[in-house]
Amino acid sequence: MSKPRKPAVFSADDPAIRVSAPPEQDPEAELHAPEPAPKRGWRWGALLLSALGGLVVLALTSWATQTVSALFVRGGWLGWLALGLAILAGFSALMLLIAEIAGLMRLGRVTRLRAKAESALAAAEDAAEPERRRLKTVRGVVSGLERLLDDRSDTAWQLRRFREHRGDVIAPRGIMVLAERELLQPLDQRASAMIAASARRVSVITAISPSALVDVGFAAYENLRLMRRLATLYGGRPGFLGLMRLARMVIAHLAVTGGVAMGDDVVQQVVGHGLTARLSARLGEGIVNGAFTARIGIATLSQCRPLPYIEAPPPRLRALIADLIRRERRAARTEPSNAG
Repeated sequence: MSKPRKPAVFSADDPAIRVSAPPEQDPEAELHAPEPAPKRGWRWGALLLSALGGLVVLALTSWATQTVSALFVRGGWLGWLALGLAILAGFSALMLLIAEIAGLMRLGRVTRLRAKAESALAAAEDAAEPERRRLKTVRGVVSGLERLLDDRSDTAWQLRRFREHRGDVIAPRGIMVLAERELLQPLDQRASAMIAASARRVSVITAISPSALVDVGFAAYENLRLMRRLATLYGGRPGFLGLMRLARMVIAHLAVTGGVAMGDDVVQQVVGHGLTARLSARLGEGIVNGAFTARIGIATLSQCRPLPYIEAPPPRLRALIADLIRRERRAARTEPSNAG
């Protein structure tokens, strides 16, 4: 070790003092950065929608009651038929409401588990925290992850393997690493394949579609479908309301991390190295739209993955875009030969 430097007095305007610039942040890391805690308070938009929804329900109930009463007056069997249909419709609406509430609860469960895991991981690396408390916190997170995946047939073997080796690890951080390796890495591989497939579909449809309206509609549909599939993969299984909430969370995450606009590295990959000279404008537009779908998929992972990335590498946006470019180059080379 070098000898420590003695204290010295200097002036703030000394020209010999140089302050190094802060290191540039990796745009990939920004996509997985934790979001700031939301401000609590009255949510007037939610209150307005709740009031309007209640008013619509009351109007429909009043209309159905009047219709059934009128049919009872006109004929007995018509009234009973209308009453049976009204009961069936009400029961179906109740089941849909229960399913939506269950989907919201599952999504909130995953979100809370991830927040708890981030706190547990920070506490596990804090030497000032007592060992017993760190171990208890980590075990609580791991137990929550086991309950989240316990009723699934595609994770039964991974759960059994994890439970066999869990007792061999005593370090708090090591337990979380083992849980990530045994329980989440197989799901991460499937999630990366889903993101790549959705990005390719958006890229191809955008390249061959004759209408911009079709491009926008298909891209919106594919992005929402990708969000639902990724949330279901990690145990969220959101309904319609849960999917809308997840979409809002993803958009907020992209806005906070600056991920809505494509970074310079993405643009350089698309237009650099003479790529635009070899690809048509439609193919280039397809690559950009596919890259944006891949970015949305990666941002969705940051909201749906029950644990933060500890040792497993997150999916890289550059690798996904490079795969898109390779495929579009292959399509551009085969296009003239097919035409001939």
